[in-house]
Amino acid sequence: MPEGFDLRAFDVLDSTNLECVRCAEAGHAGNLWVVSERQTAGKGRRGRTWISESGNLFTSLLYRIDCDLATASQLSFVAALAVRDAMADILQSVDQVTCKWPNDVLVGGRKISGILLETTGQGGNAPSHVVIGIGVNIRHCPTEVLYPTTCLEQEGAVDETPARVMARLAPSMDHWLCQWKKHGFAPIRKAWKAVAQGIGQEITVRLPNEALQGRFVDLDETGALILEVAGERRHITAGDVFFN
Repeated sequence: MPEGFDLRAFDVLDSTNLECVRCAEAGHAGNLWVVSERQTAGKGRRGRTWISESGNLFTSLLYRIDCDLATASQLSFVAALAVRDAMADILQSVDQVTCKWPNDVLVGGRKISGILLETTGQGGNAPSHVVIGIGVNIRHCPTEVLYPTTCLEQEGAVDETPARVMARLAPSMDHWLCQWKKHGFAPIRKAWKAVAQGIGQEITVRLPNEALQGRFVDLDETGALILEVAGERRHITAGDVFFN
């Protein structure tokens, strides 16, 4: 682990995110990585089940913050950059590994990692901790999903293990967290846009009650996706993106 970070490893947990919440409630200061070989109740965005087969990486970072919810949400882009850099390092491929709004990482256009942010220790509008949950497909990838998937083994990295991936992910996360703490969201936004898939292209964004088709214009200063629909620009803060 990088200096200042701790690690707790388990054979099985209900969820690494839930374990981080329990640690926060027990008074842990933060900068704690939790990793588990298996999860019995893993979840993705919008309450979806996260398939948790042994051989993949299931980990969460308990990170102490001193900011509001809107600012804390920027950490999804921080985490995406950290995962993206770790995957590019493992696969020795810069161009093939991209970020998909809001917080997925793709290899060759297929999802290899998902990220789920949750907050804990809320007092009013200011949580004390963010839990950054990360799943990386190493040996397996789900098939009955909304978006095409892949895993490191399918991409040629046949010798990778959760421990080896974690050894790359932790320092990468430390680097991007330091950038965020020192310089704010601007350099994170710039770096994310440089490796993002779909900017300038026609995409579909599925919202809870509608699906929008338009051009992915930009990422705004808050992390919202700017979608141009029939000459009108809409700022979208949550949704599922599909490339047309």
